[in-house]
Amino acid sequence: MRCFLVLVFFTGFYGLGFAQEGDMIRAGRLFLDKKVYSLGINSQLAVEGLLDQSTFTPMEILLRKGAKNNQAFRVRLKGLLANTERNDDQERRKTHQSQLGLALGYEWHLPLGNRFGYYYGGELELGRNRNHNTRNSIFHASHGDFFLKRLDVEKVHTVGILPVTGFTFRPFSYLFVSFEMRLEILYKEAKLRANGFQAPFENPNDFSSTGYSRADIKSWIFNFQPYSGIFVNIIL
Repeated sequence: MRCFLVLVFFTGFYGLGFAQEGDMIRAGRLFLDKKVYSLGINSQLAVEGLLDQSTFTPMEILLRKGAKNNQAFRVRLKGLLANTERNDDQERRKTHQSQLGLALGYEWHLPLGNRFGYYYGGELELGRNRNHNTRNSIFHASHGDFFLKRLDVEKVHTVGILPVTGFTFRPFSYLFVSFEMRLEILYKEAKLRANGFQAPFENPNDFSSTGYSRADIKSWIFNFQPYSGIFVNIIL
């Protein structure tokens, strides 16, 4: 039922867009002229960083190039690189995260008054994520104490199609803001690897393997994002 409602929602926006395409000339051009570029950044990075310092949000940049009849090409790039370390009495943990995504798409823009508008379109997105997690701890046993070390590595690749729809507000001739919703239809391949090691307390460099595990997971993801951030766009 949820999937059906989401599809109806997006189909309604697309149908409304085609029905009102003839009105955009009478309402005037509110978006990019042909061959004019805009560069936007997702403000979600700043908002989540202020509210929660422990939250890591990818930086997302959106480049648009105006085409004929209030249409536009779009290139969206997102990335994240983070290193964290947490120490307590029980464990020392180091985490390295990296994300990279590239999406190519096309949009149709239509007016909603003098300064407001909405748009619909689609993207083809490729993504790659890497997570490395190292945990060190001490294990107390009757026959002695041991240093324990665990390495977890996760590698994820995704490819997908993303229908998008959103709204724009243009307060100035050189600036507009946009808010969009996305429907993610992704194919995901994940590789998980885990290694365990131990070393005697008297000789901390003499590590030996305690186990190894691996898992390869392939899956499809269907995810509706009613809010994917607000982009602040500068017209170049």
